Amino acid sequence: MSTMSEGNVYLIILGFGQARALLEWHNISRFCGHCGEKTVPMEAGRRKQCSNESCKKRIYPRVDPVVIMLVIDRENDRALLSKQSRFVPRMWSCLAGFIEPGESLEEAVRRETWEETGIEVGEVVYHSSQPWPVGPNSMPCQLMVGFFAYAKSLEINVDKEELEDAQWHSREDVRKALTFAEYKKAQTTAAAKVEQMCKGVEKTHSLSTDFNVESGELTPMFVPGPFAIAHHLISSWAFPDQNCHSKQPSSSVSNL
Repeated sequence: MSTMSEGNVYLIILGFGQARALLEWHNISRFCGHCGEKTVPMEAGRRKQCSNESCKKRIYPRVDPVVIMLVIDRENDRALLSKQSRFVPRMWSCLAGFIEPGESLEEAVRRETWEETGIEVGEVVYHSSQPWPVGPNSMPCQLMVGFFAYAKSLEINVDKEELEDAQWHSREDVRKALTFAEYKKAQTTAAAKVEQMCKGVEKTHSLSTDFNVESGELTPMFVPGPFAIAHHLISSWAFPDQNCHSKQPSSSVSNL
């Protein structure tokens, strides 16, 4: 039996994500914010409208932009990665945060980096963006906007309410993490798990043992898989000369 292609898995997850985002938006938009009357779906659920004949306010899904940034120490050829308590063991990722009213994308990158790690950022360079319809229920429609951010200071002061830790990682260490057998096995297993979820997995079945690597090679760190924009920020910095690490999120899928 043929396995589902990575491209098809990506499209299925994106479709499920968009559907979930719309369902959550309908759930939190049941009443008009102008007059308080009930809203009714229109245009096959793509928008809503107030049922009050004297109001009839049109309501559309709101997209919440989120900046996600790889902070880079040019002088020492390092990147700043952080971890949160909800991450899988040994996983590190980019900093990220919501944009405040009246703030530009670049200002949000600098503020979030300073608030979470105490690092001052100068130059901010756009990399790519990605819809992310799997955020919290209260904010189901998110747009991740990715940047490279170049550090002006290097001393880290972690906000423990936001992060578990943040550290500088050398380019060589990040490259090793992206090429370890365990990392590659984890990405393959994650994609297989998504495929089985789409087909309907038996509750008794577990793929956790599939993360084991026969060689016993344990990577000292993980980064998010190719389904996430964080992966492409990190890998395009780690391997700047390799065409296979494109700016756009690829069709591979990972839940790491």
